[in-house]
Amino acid sequence: MWIALALLSAAGAASTSIALKRTVGYAGAALSTVLFRYIAGFILLTVVMLSGAWPPLTTTYWQTTALVIPPEVAGMVFMALALRADDLSLVQPMFGLLPLFVMVGAALFLHEAPSPLAGVGILFVTAGVYTIGLQPGTTALAPLQALFRNRASRYAMYSAVAWSVTSLIHKVGIEEVGPFPWAVTLTLGSALALTALLPVVWWSEGSLGLPTTQRGLWVGFAALTGAFFALQQVGLHLALRVADTAYVVAISASSILLAV
Repeated sequence: MWIALALLSAAGAASTSIALKRTVGYAGAALSTVLFRYIAGFILLTVVMLSGAWPPLTTTYWQTTALVIPPEVAGMVFMALALRADDLSLVQPMFGLLPLFVMVGAALFLHEAPSPLAGVGILFVTAGVYTIGLQPGTTALAPLQALFRNRASRYAMYSAVAWSVTSLIHKVGIEEVGPFPWAVTLTLGSALALTALLPVVWWSEGSLGLPTTQRGLWVGFAALTGAFFALQQVGLHLALRVADTAYVVAISASSILLAV
């Protein structure tokens, strides 16, 4: 069952990337991210309200929330910047490093050591995703070399590192309040944090990136992105509740194939 949930997460993640690519084409990355996160958060909150009462909020819950929001926000902003800076087929493969990062982190901090065969499989996933970035006539080191000359590749790498941290923290949050309330916390919490950062974006870039034309299309694509992200969160957190983090993230990496 967890494999099906992880695949649902993969489909949602791929669709989020594709829809977000269109969304940031109409407005700024930070502003677009704030809007779609609020939309996704309220979709998930509606699910929680319809399914039952919100669980008690413990001290551990608040501590875990404080830990997860900064890397979650960083990962989302860097992803949006990467998608705006270059083609999706060049950016998405960098996220294939997530399974490797998460496998190492889960073994160190969650004591979730994969079986030898599963470890080999995760390495194959990482190597396979790496080859997606290879272009005809280039060397095998081309994707790594792109990190030094391509801003989009660097942004994608930063995002992968940030989200490998959040993947490890999710386990604690899910155990504390359950998958759906934790998804709401993550989504709306990151939206609120990004809202607080918008003045910084305005000061550093001189603009919030408000759409000057086709605002209806921007809102529409943001709503579509939010719906896909909510779907991704449902699959991810339900799968993490019953399976090891590295296994879930490895299956979710199939989003890269779908997105490309």
